Amino acid sequence: MSIDALLDQVYDRKTNNCLHFAASAWQRLTGDSRLHSIREANVLGVKSVMRQFQKVAGPTVAPSVVLMESASGDVHIGVCMRRRLLHLCERGAEFMPFECYAGVYHGMRFYQ
Repeated sequence: MSIDALLDQVYDRKTNNCLHFAASAWQRLTGDSRLHSIREANVLGVKSVMRQFQKVAGPTVAPSVVLMESASGDVHIGVCMRRRLLHLCERGAEFMPFECYAGVYHGMRFYQ
């Protein structure tokens, strides 16, 4: 499945952040809409939804959800596909190898 339509998305803190983007990307790639039920301000909601997934070793070839933390402790979410991270940040949508994020994010956990 092509992700081209996702790569032109623009970041907006309230209406299109990494959670919104990951939920849309995940649904587009897998048909699964569970990530749409996560509300950003509710960390317990993230944990509740992620319990429905199985933790896997990553990066994965098949789509997987990626939870990660920034150096400042902010939690981010993205989608791993073809061993690359599909993520929306202030610069816009990105689809790059995980090595490119080594200094930006840590504690990456993968779920399918």
